[in-house]
Amino acid sequence: MTVLVVGSGGYLGSRLVPELLARGHHVRAGVTDPRRAGPHERTSHDRGGREETVHCDVLDPDCLPAALDGVDSVVYLVHRMGHGPGFRSEDAAGATAMRESMAAAGVGRCVYVSGLAPSAGPGDTLSRHMSSRLEVEQLLSDGPTPVFTLRAGIVLGAGSVSFEMLRTLCDRLPVQPVPRWMRGSRVEPIAERDVLEALCHALEGAPRSGHGDLGCGEVLTYPALLRRFSRVAGLPTLRIPVFGVPWDLVAAGLSPVVDSDPATVGALVESLRHDMVTADQTADLFPAGWERTGIDDAIRRALRD
Repeated sequence: MTVLVVGSGGYLGSRLVPELLARGHHVRAGVTDPRRAGPHERTSHDRGGREETVHCDVLDPDCLPAALDGVDSVVYLVHRMGHGPGFRSEDAAGATAMRESMAAAGVGRCVYVSGLAPSAGPGDTLSRHMSSRLEVEQLLSDGPTPVFTLRAGIVLGAGSVSFEMLRTLCDRLPVQPVPRWMRGSRVEPIAERDVLEALCHALEGAPRSGHGDLGCGEVLTYPALLRRFSRVAGLPTLRIPVFGVPWDLVAAGLSPVVDSDPATVGALVESLRHDMVTADQTADLFPAGWERTGIDDAIRRALRD
């Protein structure tokens, strides 16, 4: 089939494109500015001409009809991750433009990758980052194109923002202060290879609507995940509980440590206030016989990449 990967220059998109090509599909790598595309996005690397780079900026709806012309399926990987005060309205505008353009082009299906929806308690509010992702999911699904959303936990893979933050924290902070609120929140990670497999499975089966949660099947606290990473990576670390430190202060302190954009770090830390575990167990997210990767193996694979 012909698949348009919207956001192909990001972490997940750059790994999905070669996987789809290896399975024999024709891939359109959608980028906001083809002139700035990396070498892996500009060339086919002897792939029989089955890969092409196209201008696909969801905030420029005029470019979408050409990008979608002749496309069977769309993978939507656009996330602003809290960049700028208007990030939520831009996420919404992009999703709306893509929904309308897919309908006009007669696209057969769309697969959207989001995050696990937090299980917030009474009176709690979702993070701005997660609220925007859920809004995008709803906006994409409001059109006639079947949209299936894969809600993924923390992705354990080299290049994933969440994984690189985990790696940097353990590399640079042998003594890790852990806020009290973070010690009670649970996470359920997922290996990069499993996310890619679920994506391809969603594309290659019958078109469907709805969503499914992606996790490894093991739930633990974020400090426990830090401890697991340190053990697998052979890093001596110590976690010390601290009290009275709000999430935004934690994010501000972590940003220079992990050398990452403050908005991105803030979005990730804010999400850790809630449990991020699977709730909707969809039985057929993977092909028959597929075994999900455990946390330790996923970390080892990411460290080798």
